[in-house]
Amino acid sequence: MSYQFTQIEQLIARGCHSEALKALEVVLRIDPDPTYWDCCSPAGSTLVGDSRSWNEIAKLGESLLRLFGESKAKPELSRVHGLMGYISLRLGSIHQAEAHFQAAIHILTWDLDDLPQSLRQQRRLAIVLKNRGLFHQARFEMERTIGLADQHGIERESLANRLNLSIVLLKMGRLSEASVVLGQLDQLAGLTTDTRYRVRIHLVRANYLRITGHPAQALELLLPALQTTLEEQYTREEAITLEYTGDCYLAQKDYRKALEHYERAMKIAEAAAPEGDVIPEVCHRMGETFIRLGDPNTAILLCERGFRVARALGDRYEECATHRVYAMAHRAAGNPKKALRIIDEGIDLGRQYEIPYELGRALTWAGETRLQELGPDEQAHGRQQLWEARAIFERMGLLPWVRSVDRLLGFESQSEATLDQPNTSAVDNLGDLDRGALRFGIVTCNRKVREAVEILQSVAPSQIPVLITGESGVGKELLAQALHQMGPRRKEPFVPVNCGAISVNLLDSEFFGHERGAFTGAVSSREGLLASSHKGTLFLDEVGELPSQVQAALLRVLETGELRAVGRDDVRKIELRIVAATNTRLEDLVDRGLFRQDLFYRLNGIRVTIPPLREREEDIRALFRYFWSQATTTAKKRLTIEDGVETVLCAYDWPGNVRELRHEIARVVALAPDTSLVRGESFLPQIQRKDIASLRRDRERRDEMAEERLQILSALRAHRGNKAEAARSLGGMKRTTLIYKIERLGIRPDEYQVRE
Repeated sequence: MSYQFTQIEQLIARGCHSEALKALEVVLRIDPDPTYWDCCSPAGSTLVGDSRSWNEIAKLGESLLRLFGESKAKPELSRVHGLMGYISLRLGSIHQAEAHFQAAIHILTWDLDDLPQSLRQQRRLAIVLKNRGLFHQARFEMERTIGLADQHGIERESLANRLNLSIVLLKMGRLSEASVVLGQLDQLAGLTTDTRYRVRIHLVRANYLRITGHPAQALELLLPALQTTLEEQYTREEAITLEYTGDCYLAQKDYRKALEHYERAMKIAEAAAPEGDVIPEVCHRMGETFIRLGDPNTAILLCERGFRVARALGDRYEECATHRVYAMAHRAAGNPKKALRIIDEGIDLGRQYEIPYELGRALTWAGETRLQELGPDEQAHGRQQLWEARAIFERMGLLPWVRSVDRLLGFESQSEATLDQPNTSAVDNLGDLDRGALRFGIVTCNRKVREAVEILQSVAPSQIPVLITGESGVGKELLAQALHQMGPRRKEPFVPVNCGAISVNLLDSEFFGHERGAFTGAVSSREGLLASSHKGTLFLDEVGELPSQVQAALLRVLETGELRAVGRDDVRKIELRIVAATNTRLEDLVDRGLFRQDLFYRLNGIRVTIPPLREREEDIRALFRYFWSQATTTAKKRLTIEDGVETVLCAYDWPGNVRELRHEIARVVALAPDTSLVRGESFLPQIQRKDIASLRRDRERRDEMAEERLQILSALRAHRGNKAEAARSLGGMKRTTLIYKIERLGIRPDEYQVRE
């Protein structure tokens, strides 16, 4: 049954408000129990084909909102708010749409206690947040809704929100997490008879495959899906399937086929929703295809249309994506300066809204374009942008893009860490695994370690010194090696130096080199560690143990870039990057006069801190699986692990950190007979008689003692070793009590005495 606007107005005038609401829902095809709802692409009838009609609908909705508000009819009021959210979004009023959906959610949750309807409105709100570029908030809403839907067995909302979550994760560049959600969707798809949802799952999966560099596999999903959409007359899904199919042909450089599919998608989108969200998506894709086919002017017009619609809808993702194609079109049309201004605007947008995939693509194009410029400043800017793009693609695990950027930078591509190798396949099912870091041998699921790796990737192209801090055994040298491999010095030497292991008498010779006959025993000339690191990276491990005389000489080398070997009068120019690591606080050593303040400032360019293993339970599990697979493969043994072993290992505090864990696994594998079951008691014999609860209590006690030790050391240093003054500053503690604690905690005088 079709309703004209005048009929709805007449229903309102006669006081038939509920009938008017139902009629308006029919006009918009907002079914009280919809099988599908999308915020930006109404499947509405021809009655609502232009903005004037939508404004008339909005007025009707406002009338119903006022009337139901006055009568306090809560069920109808919640429906009108949901309706007005939809209408506001269709008119481009994003903030009003969000307010209406939140009002509907409030009524349904607190007044009506209607969880299914509340979850439906929460899903709509999350889609609004997604289209505004607020991906983190959208993800939070979706995950919360999924939890409630699973808890109460509301399968439709669980499926629908997971589908939307997978799309958000792809836009956020969280590909590994998106893959996990897609796996859950595959399982749920087998439980539903809704063909439309199955098609949508295939679409998201195909998009994931295309982004990760597998367009042929994506086409295997898309072509049957296209047939289904034609048979079932799923108009919107047909348009998106054609769009994604065009993407695959574009990736395969079959531009004619790509354009054919994009044009079909555009025809459908224009008929269904000429101002809907599919329009900007297809516009910039068609634009890129026209550029490849030699028609940049048509591409410019398409991008301008895409900009207009995307901005009206608040779709930041498509706005960012359109900037890259718009810049490409202007450069192809002979306006390179304008092209660079446009792409820089898109890059700023990608950073602001955290759109890593499109940001990486924009940076890659901008960097490649600037490398072709004649000016050295533009070329340097271009290389910086390429390194930033490389870091983004590395974090996302998009190795084809990484190799592409490597070629632009003039480097041979690094060998991949393939996930079917024994030592990496063991951690392949960990959703939080940082696959970009895995390429450098860094196995982590921990947020803080991932952030440290991201910082290193960001500074890799520069020459700024890096200071890595953390307890002994956490993997500081591994991070330094990763930094070396990430940067342009990867083909040059990486020279590690343990500053505490070099003889004091040979420090000058070891660092600066010597000539034959420079001192007794110098039977031949030798190049020092600094000269060996020329154009490469010098890694100073435990830099706090450097003697003061070497600190002064090293500082001069870092400031001037000049090196003079022992026994020579001339100087040599060197250029290198310094990466330092320490397990102590260099600031404390500076305060005590044991480390030069000027050298500390020189080394402390960028600081990253690696937390101890006891604070990273997720990494204990990941590293255990990684090292176990590595050790059993090396030993050629087939061993089975008893359930609960990982729980015991996570309860232990690992004072030796990753190094201790690796050696413990190697010991257990070496002692275990082939094909045997390895039980929990095989690990950590020193804690065999303790249960998990006592292990965790031990860890807490050690943490408390470490904190107390730090407080006492700070007090002793502040009072220059005066125990009576330090005791008084610690809450009026007795001097004898402080001495007892110093002995119990193993505090040595050299840890707090200040050099005069």
